[in-house]
Amino acid sequence: MNVVWWIKLMNEAIPLLLLVGLSIVTYRGIKKNQFLLAEKEDLVRRYLLFRGDKQVRLKVYGQDEKVQRELLRTLSNSWKNFKRAYDQYQASFLANTARTKLLLQGITVGLLINSARVLAEEYYFYGFKDRLFLAGARELLNYVLVFLSFFLMKAQARPYLAPDAKASKIDLETLFFPNQLANEKDYEYLYNEFSPLDDKGAENGEEDQDYHRRAESRSGAE
Repeated sequence: MNVVWWIKLMNEAIPLLLLVGLSIVTYRGIKKNQFLLAEKEDLVRRYLLFRGDKQVRLKVYGQDEKVQRELLRTLSNSWKNFKRAYDQYQASFLANTARTKLLLQGITVGLLINSARVLAEEYYFYGFKDRLFLAGARELLNYVLVFLSFFLMKAQARPYLAPDAKASKIDLETLFFPNQLANEKDYEYLYNEFSPLDDKGAENGEEDQDYHRRAESRSGAE
């Protein structure tokens, strides 16, 4: 009697614990991905504000060759800082997605093993009868949550992993009206982030100046 009771308890408790673990892993994985995506989008917004201000200065003071060279070097260094931070967010997003999927796969394997055990017990005690098919149908219900978890993770990651991934949506007012900031003090934190005074990459910034100069020439010609 005790053996039968323990078997019934295992049949109910094991899938319940695995499904609870599956739900927790899915929730935490999706929530962390949402946080990383929001941070990456905010990084792009801040960089566009900073770059827009620099481009305006380049058009206004670009006649002075020394000022132009300094602004181009600042743009080059700021791009490197932005790209490094952006890549870090992207790498964290990919790592969290891969880790979450790996945990989901492990829990799914546990559910499959438990389902095989339950069906083997049903066949051993009751043979190949209707009870076996009912047990199989009951076990299949557990995999609805498994399918939903993988679907949610794939749906969240697909736009950022596909080759034709769309860029993060950013507030249009921020993109096209960067001058809404009151004065230069509002830009100070942007300079500290993308163009710090002690930037070690400053001496290497000249290699990208030609690219920015050509880009500015094309935009001016248009």
